[in-house]
Amino acid sequence: MVEKLTVIDSHTAGEATRVVLAGLPDLGSGDAASRCERFIAQHDHLRQAIVREPRGHEAMVGALLLDPEGSSACAQAIFFNNAGALGMCGHGTIGVVETLRHLGRIEEGENLIETPAGDVPFTLHADGEVSFRNVPSYRYRGAVEVETRNHGTVTGDIAFGGNWFFLCPAGGIPIEGGRIPELLEAATDVRNALQSAAITGDGGAPIDHIELHAPGDSADLRAFVLCPGLQWDRSPCGTGMSAAMACGFAAGDLEPGVTWRQEGVLGTSFSGFFEVDGDRIIPTIRGRAHITGEGHLILGEEDPFRHGFGL
Repeated sequence: MVEKLTVIDSHTAGEATRVVLAGLPDLGSGDAASRCERFIAQHDHLRQAIVREPRGHEAMVGALLLDPEGSSACAQAIFFNNAGALGMCGHGTIGVVETLRHLGRIEEGENLIETPAGDVPFTLHADGEVSFRNVPSYRYRGAVEVETRNHGTVTGDIAFGGNWFFLCPAGGIPIEGGRIPELLEAATDVRNALQSAAITGDGGAPIDHIELHAPGDSADLRAFVLCPGLQWDRSPCGTGMSAAMACGFAAGDLEPGVTWRQEGVLGTSFSGFFEVDGDRIIPTIRGRAHITGEGHLILGEEDPFRHGFGL
């Protein structure tokens, strides 16, 4: 049987989002978290087909666009990448909002998207930019030392910004496009060391995102983010920016309501600020997405890579 999925592609500050509109199997009723569990448990081959080669690539994030149930949200979004499901995705949220605008399903103003990590309020601004209020973010542990194989002892913070992060200095490697192989190797070395030392997030959660950072050229921070698998974030990373602001707040270096800018490895940037809720912060991230294509994915019966491949 030939399967056909209807999709719209976009990029947010350089990072790709592929939103699936139609052609999915029935994921049943429920909230985004329960539907996400069913999607991965029963239809993970479709995740692979959507974002992996030859139809996608390692940097692509996918999002299933579903109707919400029992919620005031305008849509339900389930995020995933080449390695698995994502609880939340900052650039992907902006991409989903731009897709909804492109489809004529939303207008300027405030609205809500339901994600597996929780409900995410957002604003579509008149200039086309999108700001979203991320899930509560916090620093779990500060000044954590880990002994790496190739880069000696590395000290960083463990924080949650919708995904689990280890944030540490880039160790003198310039955060720019021409140094991607070095940055990728360094970040992978850190993640391997964390896994070997059994260092985790709260409740034993795996730390699957590594953010290497340095002072920004025209921003507060310039960051290189390694995502699950060997994918590196082309955007400034909304969840990583949330985690970075949480660390700055915990250290006493950042005040609520003050604008923070984070650059990505391509030189694009997000802006944001945060409110305080107890020992956690509620970040608001702002950026812009652009539609790059719309069409169908064909999963042919005789295609040897019907469900993609990963190296």
